Parts: sequence; C-alpha cells; structure tokens
Amino acid sequence: MSVRRVAIIGAGHAGGRVAQHLVALDSTCQVLLIGDEPYAPYERPALSKAVLAGEQAWGELMLAADEFWSSNPRLERITARVIGLDSERRRLSLDDGRQLDFDELVVATGGAARQLNVPGSDLPGLHVLRGIGDCEKLSATLVAGSRLLVVGAGVIGMEVAATASGLGVAVTVLDVSDQIMRRCLPAPVSQWLATQHQQAGVAFKSQVGVQSITHDGAVYQVQVQGPEGALEVLEAEQVLLAIGIDCDTEFLREAGITCRNGVLVDGFCRSPDAPWCYAVGDVANCDNAFYGRSLRQETWRNAENQALAVAQQIAGSAQPYAEIPWMWTDQLGHNIQVVGLIDDADEHVWRGDLAQGKATLVLFREQRVVAAVMINQGKERKALEGLIRDRRVVDRALLGDVSVSLKAVAA
Repeated sequence: MSVRRVAIIGAGHAGGRVAQHLVALDSTCQVLLIGDEPYAPYERPALSKAVLAGEQAWGELMLAADEFWSSNPRLERITARVIGLDSERRRLSLDDGRQLDFDELVVATGGAARQLNVPGSDLPGLHVLRGIGDCEKLSATLVAGSRLLVVGAGVIGMEVAATASGLGVAVTVLDVSDQIMRRCLPAPVSQWLATQHQQAGVAFKSQVGVQSITHDGAVYQVQVQGPEGALEVLEAEQVLLAIGIDCDTEFLREAGITCRNGVLVDGFCRSPDAPWCYAVGDVANCDNAFYGRSLRQETWRNAENQALAVAQQIAGSAQPYAEIPWMWTDQLGHNIQVVGLIDDADEHVWRGDLAQGKATLVLFREQRVVAAVMINQGKERKALEGLIRDRRVVDRALLGDVSVSLKAVAA
C-alpha cells in the first residue's frame, strides 16, 4: 500500500483538526503538520475572554493531549514557517532551510493581525491578539486603574473591551464605523450591545481614524481624526490593534494559486489551479453549495467543519461544503449567537423583549428566514437554522409570537 504525504501548512485550530481527522480516516496518509507557533494545535475563542481574564488556563484549549502529536507514527509536527511553494515539484521551502515534498497540500494558515499604516504603528509594546503568546502579553498589562485603547470595534476588540472593563481597566474603543461589530450584528443588536458596554464603563470614539501613535516612555498618545476633520489625542498605558486579519497568501500567489480574499477554492475546498491543494478555516474563500457563492468565514464552526470536509475529501468520501454560518460571542454576561447571513435580509421581526435581556431578532428576505441573532437565547438556534436551510415561506407574525414554539413553526 503506497503512502501519501499530506502537508498541512498552519498548526492552529483548522490545521490541527485536519491532521486529527486524517489520522483517524486514512491509514495511507503520512501527515506533516507545519506551524510557526511553539504550541500544539488549540482553539482560540477563549483567548479574548476567560484566558485573558485569568479564569482559564491556556492548556485547556488544546485539541488533543501532547502524546497524540508527539507519539503518532503517521503524524509529524514541524515547528517552522513555510516561505515558498514549488507547484511543479510539490515541494515546500521552510524558513529553517529544509525542503519538504508532498502529495497533497492543505493550507490552514489563518491570518496575521492587520497593522495600521500610520506613523508609530510599529512602536514596541503595541498589542494584537491572535495567539497564546499575544494573550499572555496583554493579560499581564490589564491592571485595575490602568487605561486601554482598543482600535477596532469588531468581535475581538469588543470581547477584549468587555474582559478588560471587568478587570477594572478604563477602556476606550476607537472605530471608523458608527456601529460596533458591524460585519456580524444588525444595527438594533449592535446599538443594544454598545449600551451594555457604556453601562459597564466602556467609552467609545466612533467614526474616527487613527492618524499617528507616539510613546513618551510612560503612556501612548494616539491621535485620531473625527468625521469633521477635528484632531484629538487620547492617552493610555496600553493599546490593542484589533482591526482584522490579513491572510498570508503571497507564497501561494507566487506559485500560481489563485488568491482573492484568501485562497479561492471550490465546494470541496480545492484550488481550481491545483487539485492537490486545499484550503480550510479563516484563509479559505470557499464556494458554498447552499448559498451558491464563495464565502470566507472567520468562525470556530467553519474551522471545525471545513477541516472534516477536507479530511474526508482526501480520504475519498467527500461531500460539497454547504454549511450555514454560525458564530457566537460572550460579552458582559451576555451570550449572542448569529446564524445565517445578516446582509441577505431586508426585514426583521423581534421574538421576545430585548429590554428583558433575552430576545431573538429574526431576519427575512422575501418572507423567508435568512438569518437570526439570539441574545441569551441559544436554545433557539437549531430550529432557526432549520428554517434557514428549508427556505420556505414563514409567517412573520407567527415567528414573533413567543407563545408559539419555534419547533412547531419549523416542523
């Protein structure tokens, strides 16, 4: 029986899961798991919450025990960075000088924290949050009474704001938008969550752009410009840059792999340029069979499910990837879950009373449910996801009536 060498670039959540599934599904695979972090694969959601707050040890995030990664004869974990790909020879070049040949390649590189392009954005001590090392550095600085400027009001920025304010840190969030978590929350939910943060002591500077960053040896000075052009300088002991990620795809482009908002792949997570090349997780811009278009998702569920889909494809039992997006965030004691694509909606109905801190916003298009946002109502997710997948016309009034169970509507 011939052995196939499967190289996985990226030893994070998605890459680690691919390795685990391949070891379990295909005895003909020799798996090379390549990553530049010194840690075994781990999940990341808690880094901005419980781990950052010191309530959970990062060792609890690991996908598997150390023995799995070190003692499996069909799995080799390599700590290095890939700097080149020879498509013709199917060969990887590593930053330690080694070259590795492979039969099939899985790209699971995720993304690096996006940097500001302003004077001072490269000053030492500025924080980002992508991995365990970043989390440890930031956590050590979150001292009660200190000040933290969070640049970016996305999921990571707002989760860190919630965690830091709970530790007694004075937090100010800066963002170019007038709405927090704009990419994943509809305006009514975003406005409600912003109010919860303000009541917890978090301050906001909205519709501002960072112009420069300086440091006087004690505090950072961040100059921002408002929508009318006015300049203002804000000071803090710590600054977190949370403005998204940039996918590391340059070495793939140079090798002839099409990259557009990540690595462009088909419904089986394969590159159209090379049937031996797959992409998973944050870096994969994948053709989704349910939506009929490509989606790139930065979620826990996507990392989990795409990893399984790719491992099954390599093992010979593939199904097209057709997952409905789902994400969650925990902030200030509230659990918020989003299922579906909010941008596809043109109308909505509330189910429950948000003033009571527990409600669901159901979003429609052409009388069909396309998304839902659940505030402390995660138990409704499966029924709502079923309605999205069924694509059938639903009575809005019926969905807005809390006396009618969602299971009955979805039946």
